[in-house]
Amino acid sequence: MLVRRHLVVAVALVLALATGVALGAGPLSHERLLPTTATPPPSQEPATDPGASADDLAESAAATLLGSRLDGRVVAVLSTPGADDGVVEDLVAGIREAEGSVVARWSAGRSLVSPREKTLIDTLGSQLLEQLAGGAAADDAVAYERMGQLVGRAIASPKATGVAADRDALTIRQSIGAASLLSGGGEESRLAPLLLVVLGSDIEDHVVADLVSGLSTRAAGVVVAAPAGARDLAVLDELGSVTTVDGVDGPAGRLAAVLALARADAEPGGSYGASGSDGMLPLG
Repeated sequence: MLVRRHLVVAVALVLALATGVALGAGPLSHERLLPTTATPPPSQEPATDPGASADDLAESAAATLLGSRLDGRVVAVLSTPGADDGVVEDLVAGIREAEGSVVARWSAGRSLVSPREKTLIDTLGSQLLEQLAGGAAADDAVAYERMGQLVGRAIASPKATGVAADRDALTIRQSIGAASLLSGGGEESRLAPLLLVVLGSDIEDHVVADLVSGLSTRAAGVVVAAPAGARDLAVLDELGSVTTVDGVDGPAGRLAAVLALARADAEPGGSYGASGSDGMLPLG
């Protein structure tokens, strides 16, 4: 009976979030189907607050919908300045609930996402290319895209399973760490095929687009998550190489982000979450 109850809740969640209609209050509600001459039944208090129903249902059905979707999958989490620590913690918990493994948590420094630091980004990127073996980044990439490739080379891998950090990855970590561009993780942190980028403060469009574009060339799958109403995701949707999810400051958005990770490598792209053009949840 418990499994059946969870399945019913999960179906209700999918229907409610896919159509965007609050349960019991949409165009197909019983009240609207009554003939105009009929006397409407006495009004009743709704079982839940319609404004919070999506998050309520997400919390109820998360375990059923997540299941073991990330079983054996390896994820690294990269947060940018201004990202809410509590949201990041909840996202990590969701990954683990789906039986995924978070091998590293990284934090981008303000200099990494600041357009005023372009000279630093360009100079350090050029120096690293001279130090490293070929293939760490493209010679003709613009400054922030090249740095995104280098950061991706340091924390991610296109291989389906997490692999040990090699000499190039460690060299990049040490250099960009010394420049306060990246912190967290550690030398022993493995390279992850799946990368969850959690955005915080608003970033200049060209900076976030170039950095994420570079990251996406070094990971098997990338999901970029942001709070509801974040403007940064619009430019990323145009890339087509990463999946975006907004509304991760609520349970429904966080559920969507974890579900997106489960398919980010096989089906890159897509816009999900509270304002997602492809629907609330990446199911299927």
